[in-house]
Amino acid sequence: MKNNIESKIQEIMNQMQEMFQNAVGPRNRREYMERHEVAGLDWRFGLTPEQIIEQKIPANVIGCTGRAKLFCKLAQERGLKVFVVCTAKYDDWAAVKKGENKTINGHQINAVEINGKLMVFDAGRRKLKFIDTNLKPGIFIDAMDNGNLDYMVSVVVPGDTFQHVNTHQKLRNLYTSGDMNNEKFTIKPKLFWRATRMIGKKIIKKKKLLSRTQEARL
Repeated sequence: MKNNIESKIQEIMNQMQEMFQNAVGPRNRREYMERHEVAGLDWRFGLTPEQIIEQKIPANVIGCTGRAKLFCKLAQERGLKVFVVCTAKYDDWAAVKKGENKTINGHQINAVEINGKLMVFDAGRRKLKFIDTNLKPGIFIDAMDNGNLDYMVSVVVPGDTFQHVNTHQKLRNLYTSGDMNNEKFTIKPKLFWRATRMIGKKIIKKKKLLSRTQEARL
């Protein structure tokens, strides 16, 4: 059962890659928007999966939010129980909470239920790679697969529900409260959890380095 679902996920990711290879127009978002005479943050957040497919819009133009929506549509067509995991870049989140005038950057990834457990991954990548995490709000996650815990889980949204996130404000609300209609900062970052995990990562890294050094001396 698990291998069958994983195969379906990879097939969908391959399908998305093929779509993006055949995309039409500039790959740069600014250039694409200028050519198509569209403007504003809400334009790309308002794109539906159907529009992304029909208009053959490039991956970099739709961003991670569009890719997550597209994966949800394709996964649901194949009978998978799919979700979007919204993650906010913590430094941005904390700065805006303090009153600074800046944008909260985030990264939307996906999760599919396999044997009763949500397995998390970035559907925008070429190869399926599950991310080791739990999905409680405030938990930090290696959303960019760079070894850092820079992003914080804000909410896990069912695929159908996430299609209604069609403005920048709704997405921002998900980052701050987990509710697309509530702009208040209600999520509590698990900073102690993050610190202990980072210490653990450093210890493991040092042990691996020591082990390699000892092997080199033999």
